[in-house]
Amino acid sequence: MSFSATDAAFEGFRVVRRHPVTALIWGLAYLVLYVATFGLGAGQWAAIMASAQTLEQSSNPSPEEMMALGQAYMGLLVWLAPLGLVIGAVLSAAVARSVLRPAENAWGYLRLGMDEVRVFAVTLAIGVIVGLLCGVLSAIVVAVFGLGVASGQAVMYLLALILGLAAAALVIWLSIKLCLAVPMTIDRRKFTLFESFKATNGQFWPLLGMAIIAVIMSLIVSILGTIISAGTDLATGGISVLAGMDGLSTLDVLARAWPAILVWSVVNALMSALQLAVLYAPFSAAWQGLRDR
Repeated sequence: MSFSATDAAFEGFRVVRRHPVTALIWGLAYLVLYVATFGLGAGQWAAIMASAQTLEQSSNPSPEEMMALGQAYMGLLVWLAPLGLVIGAVLSAAVARSVLRPAENAWGYLRLGMDEVRVFAVTLAIGVIVGLLCGVLSAIVVAVFGLGVASGQAVMYLLALILGLAAAALVIWLSIKLCLAVPMTIDRRKFTLFESFKATNGQFWPLLGMAIIAVIMSLIVSILGTIISAGTDLATGGISVLAGMDGLSTLDVLARAWPAILVWSVVNALMSALQLAVLYAPFSAAWQGLRDR
C-alpha cells in the first residue's frame, strides 16, 4: 500500500478542522511556554532586543556588539532550550497521536508518559545525527573554499560549490529517511529510529514532495501570523518596546510591557499551534498510509 503525497500534505488542516478545540489546547501549551519565557527572562529579552536594535542601526557593527548579542542569546538558551525540547516532544507526540490514535482525544491528545519520553529521545537522536553530519560537511566545504582563497585557483571555488550542493542533498536525503521515526515511535509504542529507513524505501520523492507542500503551507500560515501581528503591534507596540527597557529587572519589564508581551504571546501561540499541525501531521498520515505495505 502506498500513499498520496498531496493528500497527506494537507493532513494538518484536516486535524484542525476535525478537532478545533484540540488546536486551541495546543495553542495554550505554546502560550504557557511563551509566558514562562518572558516571565522568567523578560530582562534578558530586553537585553537581546536592545542589542539587536543597536546592530540594525550600525552600518559597521563591532565585534563587541556582536558578542553582546550572542551572550544575551546564550544566557536565555541555557534554560529555554531544554524547556522547548520537552514541550516540543509533548506536542509532536500529540500531533502523531491525533492522526494514528484518533480515539485518544482527551486533553487535546496531550500526555506526559513513556510515549513522550521516547519521542524526546528520538527527536534528540535525529538532531544529533543531522547536526553532526551538517557540521562535518560544512567543515569540508569551508576547507575546500579556504584552499581556493589561499591558492587563487578558480577550480577550487567550483569544487566547493559542487560539494556544498552535494552536502545539502545528502542532508535532505537523510532527513527524509528519518522523517517517519516519530510517528512510528508513537504507533509502535517503542523507540524507533533507523526502522524509518526501511519504511521510506522507494518513497523518497513522494515524501520530499509532501514535505515541500507542508513547508509552503506553513509559510502561508506564517505570513498570516505576520499580518495579524502587525495589526496588534500597532496597538501595543509589540515586543520591540523591550529594547528601551534594557537594564531593568524582570519584574520592572513585566510591569511596563505586559500588554505587549501578552498579546504577542497569544497571537504567536495560536499561529504556532496551527503550524505544528500543518508541518507534523503529514508525516503521521504518510506512515499511516505506508505501514500496511
